[in-house]
Amino acid sequence: MVESRLDTLRIVDPVLTNLALGYSPNYMIGNQIFPTIKVKSQKGRIPIFGRDSFVLRNSQRAIRITSNRIPTMDFETIEFNLQERDLEIAMDYLEESETYDLLKYEQKLTTDLLNLLALEKEKAIADYVQNPNNFTSDMKLELPPDTDFTSSEEIINIIKTGISAVRKNISQNPNLIVMGTETLNQLLQNSFILSKTPFTNNLGVTLNLLKGILDFENIVIGVSTYSEDSRIFNDIWGNNIIIAYVDKSDETERSQYNPSYGYIFEKDGMPEIDSYYENGGKIKIIRATDNWSMKVVCPEAAYLIKTSIS
Repeated sequence: MVESRLDTLRIVDPVLTNLALGYSPNYMIGNQIFPTIKVKSQKGRIPIFGRDSFVLRNSQRAIRITSNRIPTMDFETIEFNLQERDLEIAMDYLEESETYDLLKYEQKLTTDLLNLLALEKEKAIADYVQNPNNFTSDMKLELPPDTDFTSSEEIINIIKTGISAVRKNISQNPNLIVMGTETLNQLLQNSFILSKTPFTNNLGVTLNLLKGILDFENIVIGVSTYSEDSRIFNDIWGNNIIIAYVDKSDETERSQYNPSYGYIFEKDGMPEIDSYYENGGKIKIIRATDNWSMKVVCPEAAYLIKTSIS
């Protein structure tokens, strides 16, 4: 295929791409539910794990006895197909001439683009894991609209039931609880929790107490918001609770063959920043490109507590 004029002028910016590769907004939490795995192919097949991945096996062997052979792990495969996403922004040469530090200005524009790409990914993950249609009947609980998390210890028991459901399904304790800020605010006003709280307004102390009551260390709060008109902002993470078992391996040891609720598959080397010129060189375009797809590989490893108000 013959390259277009824009293709020949397109320049990958190594400085801004390095910024992109190391960029992860600390207020985004979607990658904790769907850890990222880098892949080299645009499409491929990955295993969907069943309960066999978590079965305890008897490995003791007596002298002169044959080894304890187990059946091949029971899993199917599904296809992933990455989807390219990109955003770009224009910078006039007059802006360049008036900018005190051009590199920092370009880095600021790059960060703006990366934030928008990350926000889109966060929204996609949140929409999926807060949709009860994506969970089987035994792995979700839909609460009535008037559910109030501020009263009694019932909600504590509901969360513990969800923890137990994941454990019984996969024979592993879940290692992640995600909730929105509204849910957290209600829980921090819960009469049962308050009765056990020292006289303090310290959010960290109270959150640690909640972890102690649930006997659960990793509770993550979704705080990100979005707007469709730049005026009214809505929470991405609604008044819901997600309990899951996810792969907590270091990124260098992470693999689609590790059991986990799900993964983000991202093209190796992405996100990438490149630039090209328009209007005879008077306008410089900075473009951020990402390429990823989201896949659930162990649906039994997550439980949704859903309210009708999100």
